[in-house]
Amino acid sequence: MVDRISDVMEREKNLAECDSRHRVCQQGGRPAQPNAANIVVAIERLVADSRAGGGPEIEFYDDVPIDELPSELQAAVFPIVQELLLNASRHSKSRNVLVGLGQDDDRVCIQVQDWGVGFVPEMVQPHKRGLKKIQQLVQWRGGTVNVDSRPGAGTCIVVEIPFVRETEANDPASEQKPR
Repeated sequence: MVDRISDVMEREKNLAECDSRHRVCQQGGRPAQPNAANIVVAIERLVADSRAGGGPEIEFYDDVPIDELPSELQAAVFPIVQELLLNASRHSKSRNVLVGLGQDDDRVCIQVQDWGVGFVPEMVQPHKRGLKKIQQLVQWRGGTVNVDSRPGAGTCIVVEIPFVRETEANDPASEQKPR
């Protein structure tokens, strides 16, 4: 999983030139670069798989208009949700997890919340790289990761990623393709 997130930055550079409808992931038939509708389906499958594996009760809410999620974000959203959900299921000891995916005019937002054991974000052990890789990917995209957690109080992680990287928006030479 960590390797997939670290590879996303490289793949995003070429994604705009690829037709994501023809790319199929070899694992479980999930789209490698899903469009908005397929991202929702892929996350729903992820939730169902987690439940079937004895994981917590997961509620998934989405507010992603069909075919409006920019292609350059398609490769980033699923592995971020996957890693955050895996962390909540594996470490929180919570019976319930909430996963939300939404977008507005200029960004996509991912929220994963549990009511479990919580943790001190500054004290994450160095060999635990999943959250660190997410933070690096989101920062590279010009977004933010907000981790709200403390022992005994659960965890809420909110990721916001702009549709256009800040460096692209400020670079008149970069071609911005219409969404």
